[in-house]
Amino acid sequence: MSPKPPPQAQSAESRQQEEDARLIRGEVTLGEFLKMPQATLYRWAATAHQIMQAGKTAQALDIFKGLVAASPYDSVLHCQVGAAYMTLERFDEAFDAFQQSLRFNADNGDALVGRGEIFLRRGNVPAALADFSRAIQNDPSLQRRSTQRARGTLLALKQQADRVQGSGGQPSSSKK
Repeated sequence: MSPKPPPQAQSAESRQQEEDARLIRGEVTLGEFLKMPQATLYRWAATAHQIMQAGKTAQALDIFKGLVAASPYDSVLHCQVGAAYMTLERFDEAFDAFQQSLRFNADNGDALVGRGEIFLRRGNVPAALADFSRAIQNDPSLQRRSTQRARGTLLALKQQADRVQGSGGQPSSSKK
């Protein structure tokens, strides 16, 4: 007969089994299961951002995707995945990541600008304008680089529209 573990060990083992079951049932995220506080996840995100700035975007994307696996409801982390995909010019995947980010925080300005830039690439100017405008409304003092970019894009679009309107909306032609 094998010796019975002490009651504390049984209790710890049963607590671990219950935590495992909660993860399997989807009641906790991987980050919660691993007891990773949000501050730790964000430190890793800052490191991944530095890696991306150093030109190692694929490596940064792997880290961001791992962070999303640990904290799947975090809008900021999904947005970082989108930014990495944008850098890699994988626009469909970037769009999906920005959509997911906005699902968790509809006012995430970085995600609004990223999605707006993709809308613009796709020729959906009204949707792009709406996203850029909403991002600027959320950051009227233009503290974030993304909203600065959105404002610059809006100004460029307005200048183009003014030029077209000034020419009567018609291409110039020579009269005979």
